[in-house]
Amino acid sequence: MRKTEEFLRKIAFNIRRDRELDLNRRGFIASTLSLMGVFFVSSTPLIALSGNREEEAHESEVFIANTDDIKIGESFGFSYPDENDPALVIRLSENEYRAYNIKCTHLMCPVFWEPEEGHLECPCHHGFFNVDDGSVIAGPPQRALPSIDLKIKNNKIYAVGISQAQH
Repeated sequence: MRKTEEFLRKIAFNIRRDRELDLNRRGFIASTLSLMGVFFVSSTPLIALSGNREEEAHESEVFIANTDDIKIGESFGFSYPDENDPALVIRLSENEYRAYNIKCTHLMCPVFWEPEEGHLECPCHHGFFNVDDGSVIAGPPQRALPSIDLKIKNNKIYAVGISQAQH
């Protein structure tokens, strides 16, 4: 009867209690590396998809305005790379334009062009940005505004990419 009972336990549970916790360092490292491999392989398609979307967003040309629509010293609001990213293009001279994402790098308040002062201003906490390169002039922001790369062809202004300022 005892042999039958032992046999049935082996078949039913398939567990050897005497070797249950027998996992040495090599086994642990092998298990960990295997799990990391599974995570890496399963995330590869997501990484590939996100890279393609980022390239698509930055490679597309988005029409902003005609050059005649913006007078020297004035600004024009638009969205880039999508409708949730407000931006501003400023005409500084006959052939000189600058464009920036207008979410303040401090707390994301909207930044406005102040033509009388010649700089961009965040009214929430009095942050000031240089219109030439988006760098911080004064106030709490620690980082410059991201600039939007522009392309002008056939008297039309296009946004073609975003550059993070190195200031």
